Amino acid sequence: MSQERDEARPNVVWITLESVRAANASVCGYERETTPNLRRIAEQSDGVSFPHCFSQSMWTPASSASILTGTYLSEHRVGYDGKAEEPLPDDVATLPGLLRDRGYRTACLTPSSYLSEATGLDKGFEKHHLFLLRKAFNDAETRREALRYLLRSRRYGPGFSLNVREHNQTYVMQETLKRWLDTLSADASPFFLYTHCPNPHLPYTPPRKWIDRFTDDIAYSASEALELSLETYDSRDRMIQRIADGCPFTPDEWDALRAMYDAEIAYADEFVGTLFDHVRELDAGKTVFVVTADHGDLFGEQGILGHNLVLHDHLTNVPMVVSGLDGIAGTRDSVIQHVDVTRTVAERLGVSHDQFSGVDLRETAPDYAISQRGVPDFDEYLEADSEFDVSRYHGTPVTALRTDEFKYLKSSDRAELFALPDEETDVGEERPAVRDRLDGQLEDAFRRMTVRDGSHGSNGTAEYSAAMEQQLADLGYL
Repeated sequence: MSQERDEARPNVVWITLESVRAANASVCGYERETTPNLRRIAEQSDGVSFPHCFSQSMWTPASSASILTGTYLSEHRVGYDGKAEEPLPDDVATLPGLLRDRGYRTACLTPSSYLSEATGLDKGFEKHHLFLLRKAFNDAETRREALRYLLRSRRYGPGFSLNVREHNQTYVMQETLKRWLDTLSADASPFFLYTHCPNPHLPYTPPRKWIDRFTDDIAYSASEALELSLETYDSRDRMIQRIADGCPFTPDEWDALRAMYDAEIAYADEFVGTLFDHVRELDAGKTVFVVTADHGDLFGEQGILGHNLVLHDHLTNVPMVVSGLDGIAGTRDSVIQHVDVTRTVAERLGVSHDQFSGVDLRETAPDYAISQRGVPDFDEYLEADSEFDVSRYHGTPVTALRTDEFKYLKSSDRAELFALPDEETDVGEERPAVRDRLDGQLEDAFRRMTVRDGSHGSNGTAEYSAAMEQQLADLGYL
């Protein structure tokens, strides 16, 4: 890396992991050692862990848009309709776009079609590449790395298998990103590199190297647990049917599914550690390194599998680790949110914008975190079972305001107050003063937002190519 780089304008590498809930990350206190590399990074002299970080939504398009724009779902609207058919409004700025205007080179590698030109979340990236595993060998950008994966598939994949959903995209992305980092580091201009790691998205299919990592203390063998995961999450329709049936799993089956999930988290953690070490070799600690997750996953909580319908803490509470950002070293136990980190990074790099919500974490801590879910799609659940009880879920867009002690949920249907960690018993009538205080805070937050009603429509409807839709199907979204 050039020694002439302006240290006042550091590089930024931001990694967003898929579906990692804080409750299953050892850096946040989980008993299984799932994230030793995240802990290692947090324990650097310039590192920090935020075990109580909250995403702005419960699925990828909405939470990713909040990370990249520093705004809430009701402001950027991506994923508000439940189908990600509304693209990013033209007048919403992005962090990479602001940085590019200030001379940063900006790049994004993602396997998610939700972070593409279809949704407008490629905005501001000078180099943006949508990695499609089915086309990896025909893609000049990833062909060499895909061939390496083929040679190593018995270790980093399932071995020989024609089932695309069993194969992991992470190894190819890791090797491609290392090459990108080498190129970006070759001159003096600073860069912002964003990547979305596809692990541990359902179906949970850890590579052979990791598959038996957490199966010693469960009733199922590793191969049996993998088979159960593939069967459970075989398709979205299959998963919806399981939810409609009441998530009828035995304790041993839940243990098996969680073992596969935890193993994929461990694999994603090694991906993070590999990239962190590569960056440190290149720049000797002059890069801001951010690792978080877009959301978590549920294993029967509130009757849900995966990430659907609700704003439970296991969906919105995600790990957050940062290194290289002066002024926030050490573990922070207070509630924070993604938009706070986006704003803090932007302030540090000199691209502050009136659009950004959140606070600068170097100066203050937020009083609460806000997560939102847009329009729910109950039809698919009712098609699976016409008697499925949708009344337990908010039937209109809902916002959660999360403090250290309470969670307040409000939609046009109703309002609910939960005394954490209980998210089942509404205590609003018992704690009216708390309910009214949080309602006032939420109303104040909405007054500060640029809330959109969906009528911006100037940039049309998100259009996904057949290859993009196939990728979403492979990831379990369709």
